[in-house]
Amino acid sequence: MRRNILSIFGTRPEAIKMAPIVKALEADPRFDSHVLLTGQHMQMLDDVVQMFEILVWRDLNVMKHRQTLPYLTAALATQISDALAELQPDMVLVHGDTTTTFMGALAATYAKIPVSHVEAGLRSHQKFSPFPEEVNRMLTDQVSDLCFAPTEEARQNLLHAGIDTSRIDVVGNSIVDAVHMALPHLRAPDMMSKVRPGSPMVIITAHRRENWDTGIAIFSDALVKLSSSHPELTFVFPVHLNPVVRETVFGIAAGLPNVVLTDPLPYFDFLYLLEHCAAVLSDSGGIQEESVTLHKPMLLLREVTERPEAVTSGWVKLVGQDEDLIVSSFEHLVASGFVVLGADGVNPYGDGTTAVQILARIDDYFNATH
Repeated sequence: MRRNILSIFGTRPEAIKMAPIVKALEADPRFDSHVLLTGQHMQMLDDVVQMFEILVWRDLNVMKHRQTLPYLTAALATQISDALAELQPDMVLVHGDTTTTFMGALAATYAKIPVSHVEAGLRSHQKFSPFPEEVNRMLTDQVSDLCFAPTEEARQNLLHAGIDTSRIDVVGNSIVDAVHMALPHLRAPDMMSKVRPGSPMVIITAHRRENWDTGIAIFSDALVKLSSSHPELTFVFPVHLNPVVRETVFGIAAGLPNVVLTDPLPYFDFLYLLEHCAAVLSDSGGIQEESVTLHKPMLLLREVTERPEAVTSGWVKLVGQDEDLIVSSFEHLVASGFVVLGADGVNPYGDGTTAVQILARIDDYFNATH
């Protein structure tokens, strides 16, 4: 009996990490795969869907300009519930910690449909950092029937939250699968023409909601200092489409001779830059995992991380919103020749078989319960 699996996601990071699982579902005769996009991101999400050639059943397109969390939550609850009533899947897959993630899991729970949570168990142990992601993932874990933890530490977080061990599987992180899928297809993007030949490239991203008030400005001020003291480097900053982020970054860092401010790049283009860069400064969750996978030193522009394995690996260092620490940590990287001493080649996020493991566990679940 073929099982009807509905994967729900709405942002670019979710799409990247769900792509290997969706492609595996599409190719597996045990399952019928459907994908419901919420449109929590729009253009950035569509690019990933097209690159990985994901078949989409429906796109809710809920996003609107300067949307609020209450609006988004209410719109998702209603529209996802309507979609579930129409499709009546055997299981819903959600990923990570976005508002789409929690509302997809909650709507499925209301409809008494089993929920699998991919990348379960991540914790910063601070309610509002990251916000609202920390709350979303805690609540999603509680209502999920299967919790796919990327690491042993994530598994321990789930156990401490009272999740029964029978619901937990450590399967690695599907970002490793996605990177392995994408690497053979990478080509130099057009924007590489803006990077001087022979100039080492540093990638910067910043978008987290908890950094909107002061963090983005602090990061941008640090960039001004670093670009001035290191004219030999080229700093590439794909600026998030959020108006709050763009107004701040362009207001502070526009016009610097060795800083390239660009719109968000398609994922394969961004991954090419990441593979060929010297270092990364970012407040992103997924880029922590990609940096570890590609062995790129990263300064993490956050106070805490729910991915302590990245820090333990040696490739990622927490620098928070401290401009002096950001600058001094970067100077240390430059002095070391962007070499991370003590980091080994073991990827704490797995070997790229996460999708295979997840499908096997889902099949076991149905065989045991039906």
